[in-house]
Amino acid sequence: MECFNCGAPLSELDYCTNCGADVKKYKKIMYTANRLYNEGLDRASVRDLSGAVRVLRDCLKCNKNHVDARNLLGLIYYETGEAVAAFAEWVISKNIRPEKNVAEEYINMIQSDKGRLETINTTLKKFNSALAQCHQDSPDLAVIQLKKVLSLNPRFVKAHRLLALLYMQTGEWDKARKELERCRRIDVGDVDALRYLKECDEQLRIVEEAQGGRRKKKKEEPSAVYSWSGNEVVIQPINSKEPLGIHVFFQIGLGILVGVFAAYFLLMPAREAKVRSEESAKLISYGEELDAKNGEIKDLNARIKELEENLNDKTGELEAYSGAGGILSANDNLQAAAFAYMDEGQNEMAVEQYLSDIPQDYIENHASQEYLDLYHYLQGAIGGTVAKTYYDSGLEAYRQQDYAVAIAALEKACLYDSSNADALYYLGVALLDSGDVNQASEKFHQLINVYPESDLADKSRQRLEEIGE
Repeated sequence: MECFNCGAPLSELDYCTNCGADVKKYKKIMYTANRLYNEGLDRASVRDLSGAVRVLRDCLKCNKNHVDARNLLGLIYYETGEAVAAFAEWVISKNIRPEKNVAEEYINMIQSDKGRLETINTTLKKFNSALAQCHQDSPDLAVIQLKKVLSLNPRFVKAHRLLALLYMQTGEWDKARKELERCRRIDVGDVDALRYLKECDEQLRIVEEAQGGRRKKKKEEPSAVYSWSGNEVVIQPINSKEPLGIHVFFQIGLGILVGVFAAYFLLMPAREAKVRSEESAKLISYGEELDAKNGEIKDLNARIKELEENLNDKTGELEAYSGAGGILSANDNLQAAAFAYMDEGQNEMAVEQYLSDIPQDYIENHASQEYLDLYHYLQGAIGGTVAKTYYDSGLEAYRQQDYAVAIAALEKACLYDSSNADALYYLGVALLDSGDVNQASEKFHQLINVYPESDLADKSRQRLEEIGE
């Protein structure tokens, strides 16, 4: 470990033996960063990629120059299908350590394979198109686009999650569960996928119970044969060899009458009581089933309301991705700028055109740290050439008295090269000639403060005297 003040190697003491700087807290921060990196490496080794990303980001907050953490974070992004974020981490890592850095191999691996670059570009465009179609209430088209995305990049976790949400919206819980299981195989710690998977299991359970409640078991029909043993004894023909007499027929007829009266007065009341008991039991059963169905309907209505609220939340999230000033447009422009920078056939002005299309509000308020790192890296890489181009065009426009064009070009020149005193001076002159005295005075004062001994500072003082300051 080296001293943050003088760069000398540190010992076990709490101060630098070379310059005497207090390094106690610095060493604690560096140790914390190393511990977080090791934890992220452990999580990545068991495929808890989401947890590894969180830990590695905390590591970079402690030590933004931790090259190994950035390289590992880029690998995790690439594994989950986010090639642009991975490329950003590797570019920053290479900028921090230009020599003996494995990030250079990763970048060359992507740049050398034109087919892979084209696949990455196509995948991101189709995914963004699917997001836009979701926002436009075209889920069927979005599903088709997402299937194409996953055919090109089966490990794109965000595409799996979005496809699962669309299946959940249409009630296709089995398909949604399959997509979420694919997410888990890639990233076992994906909290969103786990939450959606829990919802799918709950809905599948409800559907299964509802289907099981509607199925009725077939009951065997009770036998309709009744027997009376006493009567049968009476009417059972006697197996006798003697000839039947009239008294035998009389006894048979009497037995039949006795059986009829016995059946009417003894069996009918019992049967009626049994029928009434069965009807009462059926009524009670129907009432219980009705109460159960009402409870299920109430639960399903509550679940529908909850799902509608979740859908509204997800719709709001999708709206954040769309629009001219949203994440879709900003990501597309930064992606186009990065590919234009990697493409040797395009010049710096092409990269600047894409960067200038990114809304300033998104840069200041919504962009992530990785997004800003890549944005500033590209802006710095093209700054000198772009500033010279804007300065020349602005000066030419000023000479032709086209002050609006001149002011816009010279402001860009100052933005990309803050050390260009000539651009700052002519920007003040163009503002003064266009009638904007306050802005012109501000630029002249700025030039005097930054370059007090230059010839342009003397000219700026003369201009201020002409204004009356």
